[in-house]
Formats: sequence, structure tokens, C-alpha cells
Amino acid sequence: MIFKHGFVFSSKYLIMYARPNELGFNRLGLSVSKKVGTAVVRNRLKRLLREAMRRLLQEFPLNCDFILITRKSSVEAGLEDFIRHIKRFLSRIIYEKNTDIIDKAV
Repeated sequence: MIFKHGFVFSSKYLIMYARPNELGFNRLGLSVSKKVGTAVVRNRLKRLLREAMRRLLQEFPLNCDFILITRKSSVEAGLEDFIRHIKRFLSRIIYEKNTDIIDKAV
């Protein structure tokens, strides 16, 4: 449902799908392919993404469902890189929510 009726944003490191929910809290799904690296690398990326989302969602209470998909280049990224990219995505979501474009989601 989120893939069909949600917003989609992409960057060098990530693809993010987002869709508002009626639950009153955020939910996060992560997808890190085996093509990205070994289990150690994939687990590190998941920890970094969870921490980036935790920090940013304290600033942006959105009540959305999120799916983050890593790209191969995400291995090069650090926490600050993820925070910067996700922050840009979240600000676009806020802008689109505030301009009532939510019914025209990608």
C-alpha cells in the first residue's frame, strides 16, 4: 500500500517511501540487500538508519509509515550523511502535507 499510495524520494544513498497513517506514531521498515555487503556491513547500516530516523523524528512528528531502502553506495555513508539526506526527505513530506497535495501522492 505504501508503494502505491505514498511519497517516494531518492538520493545517492537511499530510497524512501513514506505515507501518513492514522496510528498516532511512526513506523519504520528497512531494506538492506545482500548486494550491499556482508551481514556485518548490513547490520551497521541498519543501526545507522535507525539512529538517524530516531534523531530526526524527534524534530518532525509526522505520524507516517516509512520504508528506507539502501543503495550500494550507502556503504560509504556515515550517520551525518544519512541524517542530511533523510532530513531533506522529511522536510519535503512536511511541505507536501502542508500544501494539501497529500491526495496526489506518487
